[in-house]
Amino acid sequence: MGKKLEGKTVLLIVPPTQFREEEVFEPKRILEKEGADVVVASTTARICRGTRGGVVDATVAIEGATAESFDAVVLAGGLSVPDYFWKDTKLAEFVAAMSEAGKLVAAISLSTVVLAKAKLLEGREATVYYLPEALEELKNGGAAYVEKKLIVDGNLVMAEGPGAVGSFTDAIVTALAN
Repeated sequence: MGKKLEGKTVLLIVPPTQFREEEVFEPKRILEKEGADVVVASTTARICRGTRGGVVDATVAIEGATAESFDAVVLAGGLSVPDYFWKDTKLAEFVAAMSEAGKLVAAISLSTVVLAKAKLLEGREATVYYLPEALEELKNGGAAYVEKKLIVDGNLVMAEGPGAVGSFTDAIVTALAN
């Protein structure tokens, strides 16, 4: 049986510090196992460090990424997401460009807020890691927060947090394979 995602390129965007290891390493491992080429990006090309000491090498800076180069973007979560991703206009523009091009946009945990900032959640249901500030950001973006582990809405995949990483990754593989 061939690999489902042969020829697909996925941009995995990781906060530079305090990322959640399971939200980076699990999707990366499964996507690569299914044949996808996974490129890791962050605020700058650098070594990124997780909350438990895990490291990943981001070879691309967010501002250097173009929607034409990727079939999907996956935003990992972590404690530093509000500091690094929520106010990053280049990241919001990139995510919006990916969505406009009909490409897959997936976000887990606190990174779902980026979708709201990119104006992708207006009038839609959304989930996010439960943090009052995150719920406020979703509301400001026109989204209706629902307490679900996973939401798949068209080309958007959102997951609540680390506990949903398995179903989140499965949803990404399924969406990309179709």
